[in-house]
Amino acid sequence: MKSLFIGRSILLPYLLILAIAAVRLLFANPYNLLPIFSALLFFGACRPVREFGIAVLGLIGLDIFITTHHYSYRLAPDQALTWMWYLIAVNLGATVLSKTISPRRILGSLLVLSVSFFVVSNFGVWLEWHMYPKTLSGLAECYVAALPFFRNSVVSEMFWGVLLFGLARFSQVMVLGTRLRRVCS
Repeated sequence: MKSLFIGRSILLPYLLILAIAAVRLLFANPYNLLPIFSALLFFGACRPVREFGIAVLGLIGLDIFITTHHYSYRLAPDQALTWMWYLIAVNLGATVLSKTISPRRILGSLLVLSVSFFVVSNFGVWLEWHMYPKTLSGLAECYVAALPFFRNSVVSEMFWGVLLFGLARFSQVMVLGTRLRRVCS
């Protein structure tokens, strides 16, 4: 499958980020099912680099608000890891998916994002918070406790990633088909 987008005028990535923000404001992230990385990967694949700050800074601001107001937690250094992964996701979309999009590239990118985020973010939780002993067994306990969230996250990201890119491709085919029929008739 060649490039998915004709031009860069698609508004869907912005609407997607806004929808995720709205759901996060209302429900936080229920069962880790929100497709945050899928949306950012999609955003990176179809928006120019100069617009990445809009999506990333918007989600960072939302994280800060939810952490300090909804949960009444303090901001902790491990949250910077989450924000770095937001940047990694949009940049991965721009580098891996901007020219050639295929199911293998989409799923591979989402798997890399999900696994690396799981490893790094849970290491940050173990290091920063006092929930687990600062031993190898404490680190293992932290990872084991996070496995249900990881499972939900991977399933959600894969499902939504395929759906987002698939619907975008379908709509592109439908629009092109309509244009071709008008020109030919």
